[in-house]
Amino acid sequence: MAWYNYDKIRSYNALLNIIMTNRGFGKTYGFKDMCIKNFLKNGKQFMYVRRYKTDIDKDKRLMFWNDIRSGYPDHKFEVKGNCAYIDGKIAGYFVSLSTSLSLKSVPFPAVTIIGYDEFVIGGGTQQYIKGEVTLFLELLSTVIRKRNDVRVFMLANNISIVNPYFTYFNINPKKCN
Repeated sequence: MAWYNYDKIRSYNALLNIIMTNRGFGKTYGFKDMCIKNFLKNGKQFMYVRRYKTDIDKDKRLMFWNDIRSGYPDHKFEVKGNCAYIDGKIAGYFVSLSTSLSLKSVPFPAVTIIGYDEFVIGGGTQQYIKGEVTLFLELLSTVIRKRNDVRVFMLANNISIVNPYFTYFNINPKKCN
């Protein structure tokens, strides 16, 4: 299986990394692979963020490892509550942005990778949260604090460049060849 390779974007050593590709290019799969390798090699954790609680409900959390576990046959993958486990140890956390303010004083010292999946809305009935960018930045502040070892990956299908993040950061994407 081919999936998005994070090596090049990580080589820039940027805090905030935006990845937009066609659907099915393996952005989320590649994110999981990067997180597993980081956990197995360094013991560091990840945070998987989605906009609403329904985006990461129980059934979706339980299926989180389904597509990648076969690539790591010597390891045990589980989900219990809002935590992702590898070999019986917490490897990551599932967080909905809409309820993230409840985490404001919770430390995450071992989280070094944050992934916000589907940060761009592609139609349908879902809407951006009022003040969403500020809410996202507050979540990052909670996790990162005064550290410089955290990297954030914002993942989306390239369906629209009109979104509050591009407006906030004044991003005008150009097509890559």
